[in-house]
Amino acid sequence: MSAPKPQRIFITGAAGYIGSRVTQFALRSGYTVHGLTRTPAKAAQLSALGATPIVGDMSQLDLLRSEAAQADIVIHLADAWIDDFSQPYDNVVRIDGAAVDAMAEGLAQSKSERKLFVGTSGVGVVQPREDGGETDEDAPEDANPINGRIRCEKHILSKAGVGNGEGSGNGVGIKVCIMRLPPFVYGRGDSGVKLFMGIFAKVGAVVRIGDGEVKTSVVHVDDAARAYVCALEKACLRPGEIKKIYNATATSDVSFRDFTDAMADGLGLPVRAMDVAEAIQFAGPLAGGFFSQRIRGKGERARDELGWRPTEVGITEDIRNGSYVEVAKEIAAGRA
Repeated sequence: MSAPKPQRIFITGAAGYIGSRVTQFALRSGYTVHGLTRTPAKAAQLSALGATPIVGDMSQLDLLRSEAAQADIVIHLADAWIDDFSQPYDNVVRIDGAAVDAMAEGLAQSKSERKLFVGTSGVGVVQPREDGGETDEDAPEDANPINGRIRCEKHILSKAGVGNGEGSGNGVGIKVCIMRLPPFVYGRGDSGVKLFMGIFAKVGAVVRIGDGEVKTSVVHVDDAARAYVCALEKACLRPGEIKKIYNATATSDVSFRDFTDAMADGLGLPVRAMDVAEAIQFAGPLAGGFFSQRIRGKGERARDELGWRPTEVGITEDIRNGSYVEVAKEIAAGRA
């Protein structure tokens, strides 16, 4: 008897910061990966990993539809906001919504028995607790979020069950899993940590909102990638379960004081405490927004149901003695 054919995954943003690690871990787990990327250089990187590169972007709806129709699983990691943080979020919602519609239409037509759509969101879409405690995946949505990401999440969730009928592939409906990432995904000398280190270097100080005792949620990029692969194995497998949300949070006990002290020490800069309005004026809306967030997403559901176990170095240790040491040196060399 021949071995079963590996499940095929179509990943948007496959060569990105998180996507490249998801691609690698998925390949190691025996999946085949077709990865959407926008440049020939990134396509070459995907090929080197063992994935099949698909050169294109989220505006090419026919391409998205076709790739999803040939897949067992779609993982949606591409984010139009990263292209331009200053653009209206309504534009991001429009681009993302059209792409999700196309991929869901394609996946519904797939012959696969799985038809899993894994979307990406953030723990910040829910309302922070007044007492500063952790929130779970069932907490009410935030009435004043930093952006409109909850609309993208809801749109993906609306695809659960699509295709469950005659004339749609084999009649199996789409199952949806949302992975909510914390505000700070870090590691490997990249991500928002590198971005904010560069911002603070330009303004000459590291911003701290208030006393810095507020705690935030974080996850190492490798741990985040493993969470996605765990979801491929175990999400929506219970009878009747067609949609699920998981917080991919390694810890919610990192204080902004420890975080900003680590960046300040690495960059050789002072820390300046200020309120949100001052921080926005001093370092920009992105820094003011992210460093004032009070959200702490609890990650127990992913541990309990998916068997996910974060193992990587903590964020302050990585800044002080790990992958961000070279980043600080490069920034310092650029300032000199």
